[in-house]
Amino acid sequence: MTDDFHQDMSNAGVSALWERPVDTDRVVETPHLWPWNELDPLMDAAVDAVDTEDAERRVLVLENPAYQGTHRRGIGLNMVVNLQILMPGETARPHRHTFNALRFVIEGDGGAVTIVNGEPCAMFPGDFLLTPGWCWHEHSQDGEGRAVWLDALDVPLHSHFETGIFEPGPSNDIPPQARAHAYAAGGLMPVTAGAYKPYSPIFKYPLENVTRALSDMTASADGSKRIRYTNPVTGAAAMPGLDCYMLAPSNNIETRPYRTNANMVCLAVEGEGVTQAGETTINWHKNDIFSLPRNHWIIHRANSADAKLFQVTDRETLARLDYLSEEFPD
Repeated sequence: MTDDFHQDMSNAGVSALWERPVDTDRVVETPHLWPWNELDPLMDAAVDAVDTEDAERRVLVLENPAYQGTHRRGIGLNMVVNLQILMPGETARPHRHTFNALRFVIEGDGGAVTIVNGEPCAMFPGDFLLTPGWCWHEHSQDGEGRAVWLDALDVPLHSHFETGIFEPGPSNDIPPQARAHAYAAGGLMPVTAGAYKPYSPIFKYPLENVTRALSDMTASADGSKRIRYTNPVTGAAAMPGLDCYMLAPSNNIETRPYRTNANMVCLAVEGEGVTQAGETTINWHKNDIFSLPRNHWIIHRANSADAKLFQVTDRETLARLDYLSEEFPD
């Protein structure tokens, strides 16, 4: 092949596909555990290291060891997961962004409050809160001791599409909306012209409601029970980008194996158990966090009767694009 041909291709803005190098730098992700007994003292150290006057948010980012030395950051493909800490008397200023974000409360006595589009949501352990894309949100803490919650955001997706926008407060231009209790009765839905949003009108899902629903539902054949956090208007995921569940495995009984190309992060809300992901065995206890990257056969087993796993995935994103693959053995 002549140099003239390469120069002509360069001048024309084209290249030869057969000359492109094979991508050998693909990151191979394996499941990883972040034990609470290692994270807990780090959060106290973070409180000593910085206050909210010097940092927009006091946040510890969970970093995937597989990404060291690469351009990637965060816990896994298509999502980032953080731990945020707020101490008594502290506030986190209002802002909004196009990223979809959630908060799952780990510690607190209800004195911490997240305000979403003007609606205050008290934060008790086990509560699931939404801060959907372009919704104003801020935090305050009037309780005793520290408040800690897990953040999860679909930042990598927006980074890929270059759709990330951030706007600092003060809050403004908040759209009118029905209060969350208007959607509290099953089978009843407010009919409001122009009220459609791509996210749930409920910004807080209390743990007590989830626990009650798990108690009332019939277990699967493997003894497990699983709840999905949904948008009551559409029945789909509570918001785009992040699809969330609560799994209650049966004590000492393995869940049905499955494999998917969706990525998942789990937080042990209560109890303890074991998760097998491919060749990796994860023994988890209350407040531990672990990742379950795509394409591993996964089995969960509880070692206590109260075991619950909060699960955040990118499943809904893949499903909407018709990219989702899920396998179950015959």
